[in-house]
Amino acid sequence: MPEFKYDAKNPGPCCQKIDDMICWARPIVERWPSFHKRSLGVDIMQEMYTMLRLATKARLKYMNKSTLGDLDTSKAVLDVLIQQANKTVFTAKNGQERRLLTDQSYGVWSGKIAEIGALIGGWINSVSGRKSSDHKGNVP
Repeated sequence: MPEFKYDAKNPGPCCQKIDDMICWARPIVERWPSFHKRSLGVDIMQEMYTMLRLATKARLKYMNKSTLGDLDTSKAVLDVLIQQANKTVFTAKNGQERRLLTDQSYGVWSGKIAEIGALIGGWINSVSGRKSSDHKGNVP
């Protein structure tokens, strides 16, 4: 197995996409009313940080398959939380009813999650393919 060297300047495509999503989403969540920011907003931010932690862990552990499964699950949970945010309606200070996410924000965020999901799926497939090909020659 080749020696792994950690490179802080190159976090890998999955970690970079998750970090980009966090930076994009933070100002949106910060604009939400206090109750939603401290409930659903906290859950969403924690799930994104969990994804970043799991992606980093998978990368540093030579792409551990169970960690990638946890990452994929975390991505699915984030997708549900974003759907909940899109459905949540509140009354603004001017009396108008609004949703936490505009259609445009929801579309962009869903696209980012889908892109990350494709990276995770490819990563899982490459790990599965690599492991099965490594064992082909060792089977008696």
